[in-house]
Amino acid sequence: MTTRTGKTDYAYVIDDSALERGCDLWFAIPPGFSEVSLGDLLSPPDSEKGQRVVEAVNAILTLVPTESRDDFLTQLASARELAMLMVKEGVVHLSIGTHQADDGRVLESFLTITQKEVPFSPLKLAAVQAATKRRNAAPVAVADLSCGPAAFVEAEVELPAAVDPQQRWMYEITAYLPYPGGRKLAVLTLTTTAVEAREHYRDIHRAIAETVSFDNPLPEEIKERIPESDVAASVRAVFG
Repeated sequence: MTTRTGKTDYAYVIDDSALERGCDLWFAIPPGFSEVSLGDLLSPPDSEKGQRVVEAVNAILTLVPTESRDDFLTQLASARELAMLMVKEGVVHLSIGTHQADDGRVLESFLTITQKEVPFSPLKLAAVQAATKRRNAAPVAVADLSCGPAAFVEAEVELPAAVDPQQRWMYEITAYLPYPGGRKLAVLTLTTTAVEAREHYRDIHRAIAETVSFDNPLPEEIKERIPESDVAASVRAVFG
């Protein structure tokens, strides 16, 4: 699918998950990010799913300078250890970002999307309440996006010295986007140890948040590929 803005063409690759019958959240990630399936990440390396993770990591490693690969793999190992906790906490998406800095360094980041159940409240209030509960985070903005209201906060998080004695701080920016029903939140979080590149990552994060949709945004000819529910199939079989 291709859209045009000004004089620039943007091509989108539609992931299979966007065509799942139970999907209730759609978004786009920009170039430089590679999705890692949490289910695959927890699978044994010799399994089919585990092999997909190996292939994804190998693809990313081609973008990482040789001298940085050990650090990258260490971060990936830490991510695998956290995968079980992430699933338990409601994380439904994990992507690893690799971007080149102006000085030639490769900067890594992690994007997570979490779904959280919340008590019913008006949408903007739900977003603001969730954002203000985050301790030691500074407000960035409350905005009306195409999917509804959103509240943005950011923070610098001190890392344990054991993680990396040379890198003690991590930049984190989070957006809270209420579902239309007002009982669930989508939480988009982008983290990186490249604290000095916070403005760059703030822009990336906002761009991702602006693509979020709670209604299927795909063209009708693509929506037709989504399998119908068992109930719909039964009704169609009876009434045609």
